[in-house]
Amino acid sequence: MDKAFAARIKRLRIESGLNQVDIQAATGIDRTYLSRMESKGIPSAWNKMCALADLYGVSLDYLRHGQTVPSLEGSGEIIKDADERSLVRMWRAMNDAERAALRAVAERLADRADPTSAV
Repeated sequence: MDKAFAARIKRLRIESGLNQVDIQAATGIDRTYLSRMESKGIPSAWNKMCALADLYGVSLDYLRHGQTVPSLEGSGEIIKDADERSLVRMWRAMNDAERAALRAVAERLADRADPTSAV
């Protein structure tokens, strides 16, 4: 890989408001390996590349070549602030029952905010 790849990976992380420890927690990529990717453009295994693309909501083509490609439906959005990052971490730590309970609470709150959406 090259320096342009390294710069894209680093820019995406910074624009997302994430540090390397956050990336490690979200993707399982070792922080020191990520640091080498960002500084030297060291190539990653495909599963790590896919984890980064999913996290940033971009395509693998964008990571590899810098081509602007429309985001894929359902690929997710970039985490925008510390609150969203915290919610994602909590969600990932929950079991299925806890997730179901949280969904139910969120749906009730959404219905209160928009009474016309109640079924």
